[in-house]
Amino acid sequence: MPTRWIIRLETLLSIALALGVLGALAALAGTVAIAFFGVPHGIGIPLHVFDVPAGGMTVGGATVESVTAEVTVRPRGASPVGGLLYLLMWAPGTVTALLALFTVVRALRRARSGDRALFSAVTARHLRTLGWILIAGALVSGVLGSAAQAILSPMLLAETYPFYAPPGEVIGGVVAGMAALGVSEIVRRGLALLEEVEATI
Repeated sequence: MPTRWIIRLETLLSIALALGVLGALAALAGTVAIAFFGVPHGIGIPLHVFDVPAGGMTVGGATVESVTAEVTVRPRGASPVGGLLYLLMWAPGTVTALLALFTVVRALRRARSGDRALFSAVTARHLRTLGWILIAGALVSGVLGSAAQAILSPMLLAETYPFYAPPGEVIGGVVAGMAALGVSEIVRRGLALLEEVEATI
């Protein structure tokens, strides 16, 4: 019989996956509006700005060394290039997260048949797939997002920079992917050892 926590976790992650897909579709609709129909109020492109005036923010003689902020810019009229670049800023990371979540849901759904199905070669393969999805997705989304913002910022902002560092989520995605690969290898070697033990009995 499947354990309750696996069923509950699968249900929770399935709901999160469905909500994530709906959120991605909503973001895609907003991107299409930016590209072809003009941007309505409440929809814009988030961009990072630096060297924001910080006078009067500190007390006790403290000084502000640097300020980084995020602004939401609404282009005037339709902007196909802006829509495409904005798509490159958010879509790779979103697709990576949805694929990773889908892989976890698949593994949990199979594990509902029992503990032996949870600790199996199929689970190890799912973990390995999850690891490479996270690593590749994080790197691709980081590179494309930084490049897209570097190209888009001069089109919408007066002060821009030639390079925008990838967000911290990129490092988190790579670390999580490496952890998934490590767990996959542990499961694989544990299964090989279990098969050797069972063969000698």
